[in-house]
Amino acid sequence: MLDNTVFDAAIAEIQQRSRKALYQRDFAAWLSDVLGERMYEKMAEISDEVLFGKHPRTLVKSANGTGKTHSAARWALWWITAFPKEESLAIITAPTLTQVRLGVYAYLKETYGYVKLKAQADGVPMPWPGWITEQDEWRYATPGGNATLAVARVPGASDAVSTFQGLRKTGGRNFIVLDEAGGVKEPIYTAIDALMTSGDARMGGIGNPDNRGTPFYDRFTDERYRREYQLHTITAYDIPTLTGEIVYPGEPEKERLLLKGLTSARWVYERERMWKTGGEIVYDEQADAERNLTGKPDARFKAKVLGEFPNGDDRAFFAESDVQNAREAEIDAPGAPILLGVDLAAKGNDESVVMVNQGGRCRVFDRTIFYDDGGEQRETTGTWSKEDEVTSARRVHAIAQHTGATEVRVDAGGLGSGVASMLMRLAEFDDKRYVVIRIDGGRASADRSRWFNARAENHDYLRTQLRAGAVDIDYADTALRDQLLMVTFELDDRGAVKITPKKDMRTEMHGSPDRLDALIYAVLDSAPLTGNPLGHLQKGDIVQASPWEMLAMSRLDPTYPL
Repeated sequence: MLDNTVFDAAIAEIQQRSRKALYQRDFAAWLSDVLGERMYEKMAEISDEVLFGKHPRTLVKSANGTGKTHSAARWALWWITAFPKEESLAIITAPTLTQVRLGVYAYLKETYGYVKLKAQADGVPMPWPGWITEQDEWRYATPGGNATLAVARVPGASDAVSTFQGLRKTGGRNFIVLDEAGGVKEPIYTAIDALMTSGDARMGGIGNPDNRGTPFYDRFTDERYRREYQLHTITAYDIPTLTGEIVYPGEPEKERLLLKGLTSARWVYERERMWKTGGEIVYDEQADAERNLTGKPDARFKAKVLGEFPNGDDRAFFAESDVQNAREAEIDAPGAPILLGVDLAAKGNDESVVMVNQGGRCRVFDRTIFYDDGGEQRETTGTWSKEDEVTSARRVHAIAQHTGATEVRVDAGGLGSGVASMLMRLAEFDDKRYVVIRIDGGRASADRSRWFNARAENHDYLRTQLRAGAVDIDYADTALRDQLLMVTFELDDRGAVKITPKKDMRTEMHGSPDRLDALIYAVLDSAPLTGNPLGHLQKGDIVQASPWEMLAMSRLDPTYPL
């Protein structure tokens, strides 16, 4: 007669094998039974395609906050725990190792720890084999030594193929997770292809469509690649916070945690109002929010809300309609303070420009006035070229005194740094009635998630003022108009605005955007810089003085302390 204990153990083993066979065919069942989780409808559909679809390669471009990284970690966990460990390997990669560690691999480690603690609390063995090392590997013991279940790797472009080839499992059941796929270079795709030779190998890539001209973009647009990939898009309007889908009926705490991890409806409605041009802002009773449903999405809205690549012309930072409105605006504020924006050019054909802002009416200083240049009477307007620091400082000072300016905002880089120091420190400028403010576009922005640096933040402030109708520029100043319309931008890995560097725009502009920079300085809100003498500094900034600048001061002014 069969012992009851032996019988029960045999039945339990049969049930376990049956469940494992089910899990290998049904990802959703595994996710629910093993982790107690569900996916919202759109993500569940994509997951089935990634793991069981016709093509072994899948790429997903996505809006912000759709849970894509969390889901990719679940794909990898299913791959290595629902199948024999001897046959399965998950390789997780991204543009940088930090992105891997903070993204998919972090979720993988967190879930491993959760399952282990739950097993201990239930008094049962850990259902998953092995351990996770500090070298970003999930290892397990075999009679012949330790083997690998999952690994995080970011190979260099020159050795990508050889690095990944060394990770291949004998059975060929490789699953490659491509996180932050928008920033991955072509050699990584080539290396992944070398791992896809087995019929059982698969790849799932996720990323934000921030930039064109990338391998990620090519695979969504080039017909050669489109035939070989399953391609999906997740918009912010596909997730439960916008659709109202209930993912965990009867489990309010799980539902709350799910919604908390996704982009909120409030954020999307804010972006509709801020990242669309034109259209009409109306109250949506059902959403209980003001929305812009008819405006034209800008590049940020397309990438971060719609999960779409920006069009080529979407890289233009200033909307043509905003620039045209500023050219046609008529602002007259005779009692308003006068602010000067000064962009200084050291050499070449670039201009030094003084922009005068009075209450929003902004013009390049176009009068001709006299100034004292070391005992010699000379003439100046608001533009000049090929002058040294001292002469430039004297020109700026003369214009500031003539206009009665209260603030002179000067570019803190290159020639501007020395000119600003002279205006502040030399005795010959002691009669000034203005405050000198240094504008450093290279410093950190107030919000690194929105602006790559202060230069991007300053450009965005001008764009806001243009859109609000608060700036009146000279209709006849076509050079300024052209510079405004030629400014382009991209989004960095965090989704922050990054203005195209000047050196990359010079060819298109036939020079530097001097007038635009002077306009930005003239319009900029200087309160954060003038309210506190150290207000321009942030925690971690290094305060230093150039010894060459100090020597120059001492040569020009014997009273300057050295």
